[in-house]
Amino acid sequence: MEERHQRRASRFLAKRGIAPQDLRSFSFMKRHTPVPERHSRLNKYGPGLLTLHLKDGTDRLLTLHARHHPSAVIRYLMQQGVPMDNIQRPQPAASAATQSTVTYRRPSLYFFWHAVLCLLAFCLGFWQAGIRGGADGLIISLPLFALAIYGAYILQTRFCYLSLDEKGLHVHSMGRTVTLPYGQIAKVNFDFAREQNFTHVMELLEQDYRYRLYYIGRVPRTLLPEICERLRRAGIDATCSLNPDKRHYDDVYHVS
Repeated sequence: MEERHQRRASRFLAKRGIAPQDLRSFSFMKRHTPVPERHSRLNKYGPGLLTLHLKDGTDRLLTLHARHHPSAVIRYLMQQGVPMDNIQRPQPAASAATQSTVTYRRPSLYFFWHAVLCLLAFCLGFWQAGIRGGADGLIISLPLFALAIYGAYILQTRFCYLSLDEKGLHVHSMGRTVTLPYGQIAKVNFDFAREQNFTHVMELLEQDYRYRLYYIGRVPRTLLPEICERLRRAGIDATCSLNPDKRHYDDVYHVS
């Protein structure tokens, strides 16, 4: 672990009044549900949840966003001898080496709508620049180009789908495929995103405690338990925290 990452993680915890020597253990990528009642405000869901179990018997709940560098925080806790209590090491099944290639993908009108808006913004930007020309055309077209670039970023990062084969897990998005060998993955968790527009996410923790987050809105929710089972057969601690019958966390109409 690099020294700058260690300093960053220690500052993050110190600002919240937490010292590693006061911790008994911690949980990561796991919902915090102190109240069994559905949708209680005390219950927390979504990516990046870090629950710190203190030696005095109390818990502290933190949400690790990208700006907090979750990988650095988890590595720092492990380096300080604080164990992670919700990770298992299942033995790979013999059949895992012969798993067939399966792609988990569904059509998405929301993806189509974003693609149309992105293309339209690019076309309008070029049209304004060509019609007006000069500085006026550039000034008017710049916001359109910025909107188009943001739309392309959304298409690449917020509409991923998955495929599994005998070698590893593959995350696909527009113009990009990320391949993660099974031996590189320690833990996977599926949960609802906090933004209802992007429905659900996949959290992934590598063997070296590097944290990854993917928005997998193009993966059918009903097939997430099947994906978990295939990952467990490959020796990965895989959990599914969401209810596949619900469209988003607060959806009570689809509760079975």
